[in-house]
Amino acid sequence: MSQENAEIVRRLYEGVAARLEIPQELFDPDFELHQMDVAVDADEIVRGLEAAQESLREYWDTFEDFHIEVKEVLHADEKRVVTAVEDGGRIKGSDTEVWNRFFHVWTFGDGKIVRLSLHTDKNQALEAAGLQE
Repeated sequence: MSQENAEIVRRLYEGVAARLEIPQELFDPDFELHQMDVAVDADEIVRGLEAAQESLREYWDTFEDFHIEVKEVLHADEKRVVTAVEDGGRIKGSDTEVWNRFFHVWTFGDGKIVRLSLHTDKNQALEAAGLQE
């Protein structure tokens, strides 16, 4: 397991949880976000960190006080980190709280994050990471 990559990912989640900002220095300029498994209207790859953050912010902004927490690091090596996360909070303008469980596959290249794919199913995430359960 690459402890360094797992720590980079944990730092990233902390930045999102604290400020709803993605620490830009962790990402490759050609970063790609794959969210087709979690977003009904997402049918293409989001390219570039700014576009990815804008896309994620649309989701984060549906909550009055968005929270995200790493529940488990399922796999980490020199190229990938797979996490199980819980996110959500109170929906803006209501008393309803929504909590979701997702699986994220972070792919690294040359010490930077080059790709993130989001999944609702653990097996899909492991498959996307080239792993078998």
